[in-house]
Amino acid sequence: MRLLCLGDIAIGDGNMPAWPPLLPPETVADGESRLLFNWELPIGDRLNPTPRSSGPRLLAHPQSVDVIRRWAPGFAALATNHVMDGGEEGLADTMAALNKSGFVTTGAGRTEEEIRRPLFWETREGRLAIINWVFPETHPEWLAVPGPNCWPGEKEAKRIIHELRAQADWVLVLAHWSDELFAYPRPQDRAMAHQLAHMGADLIVGHHAHVVRGMERIDGCPVFYGLGNLYFSDFSDGGGVGRIKSAPRNREGLGLLISFRRGQSPQHKLRAYWQVRDQVIGDPLHRATMRARWVSRPLARMDLETYAAWYARRRAWFDRWGARWHFGLRRRGLLGSLRYLTRHEHASIPQESDS
Repeated sequence: MRLLCLGDIAIGDGNMPAWPPLLPPETVADGESRLLFNWELPIGDRLNPTPRSSGPRLLAHPQSVDVIRRWAPGFAALATNHVMDGGEEGLADTMAALNKSGFVTTGAGRTEEEIRRPLFWETREGRLAIINWVFPETHPEWLAVPGPNCWPGEKEAKRIIHELRAQADWVLVLAHWSDELFAYPRPQDRAMAHQLAHMGADLIVGHHAHVVRGMERIDGCPVFYGLGNLYFSDFSDGGGVGRIKSAPRNREGLGLLISFRRGQSPQHKLRAYWQVRDQVIGDPLHRATMRARWVSRPLARMDLETYAAWYARRRAWFDRWGARWHFGLRRRGLLGSLRYLTRHEHASIPQESDS
């Protein structure tokens, strides 16, 4: 029983991949293997007119599901901060398109019951329960119906996980959480992971950061704080400047190949993917796996209190310098950065008055 967990997929703005992303042969869907991915955006051609509380609204291309059709049967996680960007119609169309193509969806729905419903996958090796939550810090449509499966609070989450443990051999928590772009989880993310592990989760897998983050084991429960992107289209910036291409860090994708055997704890292997132009390849340079191991080091050697102080210093440096390098200069490239600087320098020059 094998499950390959992948990062964020966002295929949109007319920017369709040239061909389906390559995946390792041991994950071809059959009776014992499935793929699980985070479907970031709703399908549609009309944006929800209500502004989001943070960030732009985005849509997937109406034919985007065709790109991944050969992965079916599989599982699509929908508890994201963007899932209502196409309104109620967009959510319904997204679920219908994925279901028709052979993907079972979880993490969003049209009714309260459908929103909260976990996903179960059973083979001769055992039964896996998957629960997908989006957390408030990502600014989803909070508790909307229709809408995403929002984090219910500690008391209710504990009840849900205990209930799932009585119905399944393993419980996987998919968490759409935290902030974006920084390679290290927030101290409160680690505290939440401790709570989820103590509630009885067997694995915790995070999305939303759009970069690869580290992992740690908490009382035997593997926690992957962020798998990064598998494929993310270049979208318009909305400001008339043009398309915003992904930075190198955004093109690193971590795959998590989990093996389940009855009576045993889940085992995992890491896979590295790299987005190059309009396709995804297995990365011969293993950038995502090397990144994951590197950014896991502070998690392995620091308790929560020590990490909080270290994180504050590291985050301050990133906000001042690191983000400008990785998501400014490296994203734009040398020529793009020169054009950006020239444009902004010209805009800042005072114009002479006609008076």
